[in-house]
Amino acid sequence: MVANLTQTLSLLITANHILDYYQVVTGFGHVSVRNPLNNATFFMTGSPPPALITSAHDLNEFYVEDASPVNPDNRNQSRWSERFIHQGILKQFPSQQSVVHSHSRAVIPFAIAGVPFRPTYHMDGGFIGQHVPVFDIADYYLPNDTQDLLVNKERFGNALAKTFLTPAHNASTVTITEPDHYLVLQRGHGFAVLGTSIPEAVYRAVYTTWNADVQASALAINRAAEVSHGVKYLTAQEVSGTLVMDNADYSKEWPVWAAQVRVNPLYKNDLGYAAIPM
Repeated sequence: MVANLTQTLSLLITANHILDYYQVVTGFGHVSVRNPLNNATFFMTGSPPPALITSAHDLNEFYVEDASPVNPDNRNQSRWSERFIHQGILKQFPSQQSVVHSHSRAVIPFAIAGVPFRPTYHMDGGFIGQHVPVFDIADYYLPNDTQDLLVNKERFGNALAKTFLTPAHNASTVTITEPDHYLVLQRGHGFAVLGTSIPEAVYRAVYTTWNADVQASALAINRAAEVSHGVKYLTAQEVSGTLVMDNADYSKEWPVWAAQVRVNPLYKNDLGYAAIPM
């Protein structure tokens, strides 16, 4: 295991702990990263729940092409059937390096209530954007599919990945390899975010849940006060401006978040606490 891979897997373990600490994931939910030495494979949360992942042995490696395991005999082979979420997204978008999937209770209502998820403040407005797609797996069920809302087939993973594109790009005869959206909600399930690094994906996942809290509070206050003008969300120009800011500054959160889990006795990282590559 060379230094670059050790550093990447260390960050992946820490990412699991941060996401648990901020309740973005619980015993369920997962985060992945593309193999820095081999773009054809990716690592993700293994058999233990995110909070209890401690070493490289707790992580699994899969092929980006079809989500098949690189080492099928691994005794810690993940039970997560939803590795196809990560496989589909990483295959569709070669520039993206990390994916987080969450079942956040704060976010799920916006995937089922018919209320659009909107950017509320400057720390997350850019990556949320003016429109957040909702992936409804029911649109892709075949008669013999078990309808449990799990993205547990390559067909479902590919469909979810394409939800990160606009309808125009999905209709294009040219393969689009850059996402139009960074966040997709999943009806009755949760959400998925992507990023060009582990810290970026984790930042987006945490702030997605915080935006949900802020938006829900604003809607409740607005309704209680019977305000006629409604909630004032970020404008298109503000979304554009905050995206530039967020892309430059998201890494400022990581050292604090990593320090919080490092001193918490629940979390252990046998690979140490690697710094973010600059």
